[in-house]
Amino acid sequence: MQIPIIDFKPWSELSSPKERLQVAHELVEACHSTGFVYIKNYGIPASMVDEAFKWSKKFYDLKEEDRASAAHPHGSMIYRGYSKLGHETVQAIEGEKFEGVPDFTESYAMGSDDNPEQPNIWINELTLPGFRDFALRFHAECWKASELILRALALGLGLPSEDSLLKFHSEIENELSYRHYPPISEEKVRRGEVDRLGAHTDFDSFTLLFQDSLGGLTVKHPRTSKWVDAPPIEGAVVMNIGDALERWSNDYLTSTMHRVHLPPLEDSYEGDGKQRMTRPRFSIPYFVMPKSETLLHRLDILVASGKEQKYKTITYKQLCQQKSEGVFSY
Repeated sequence: MQIPIIDFKPWSELSSPKERLQVAHELVEACHSTGFVYIKNYGIPASMVDEAFKWSKKFYDLKEEDRASAAHPHGSMIYRGYSKLGHETVQAIEGEKFEGVPDFTESYAMGSDDNPEQPNIWINELTLPGFRDFALRFHAECWKASELILRALALGLGLPSEDSLLKFHSEIENELSYRHYPPISEEKVRRGEVDRLGAHTDFDSFTLLFQDSLGGLTVKHPRTSKWVDAPPIEGAVVMNIGDALERWSNDYLTSTMHRVHLPPLEDSYEGDGKQRMTRPRFSIPYFVMPKSETLLHRLDILVASGKEQKYKTITYKQLCQQKSEGVFSY
């Protein structure tokens, strides 16, 4: 499986309806066949993405007690604040070697300051001056790109209007997560004692994933079940479908299993033999979520196909409650 690469320029810049429709069809086909796609020219300046990774490194260079001052609160339905190493464990596939193995990652999650259900937990401004301002600006830019993607998906699916999906989403629902994967023993990973981030699907409508140059993301082919590397591509963001849109589309769009494993490139390691360690990795996923009370049932255009509805209609909030059990440990 090769993960498709799509040039989104007709959407991020003024182009003809014909060009936009062609890209919309390409996007939907990629999300149908693999659930993962690289998107180029998606509208966020490369300089801003680079700055986001610089801020992430500054955050994780802080002392542990400073990071812990913005700790994730008890209660798995709050997706904000700092989660230390071992705090999160995503659910791996049953029967996989890494099922139940702790994830060797730490993260800091934030969103809009206007969401009372998900209040942000900020590092003190004196400890990391400028971080809050930048994080909010970057979050807003990610939403602008996501609005265009939601419009393109609606057009490519043949929905009544470009707003057919967008109207169920808003910036305040979404989450931006600054993730850090410290150096880890290659031998321990291969023995199944620890993993960077276990096999999982995302809960949301879709995710934009910004990667550093290290790599390590792998995707499980929906048909062959083989793991495929998804290395970083300069100037492109990885986009993948989440569980919400998979349910909404009655499985037409694919929420594909993925994980963060050992990086494929030789220069991603330091040391030799039993002392061989991966280099630290940074990634920044932006999770695009429906409004919490949105009903996830078949899109109207798919009702006409005659296929039976595969899932019971539930709200997005209920889906999150089902999926989040066991993610956080204390």
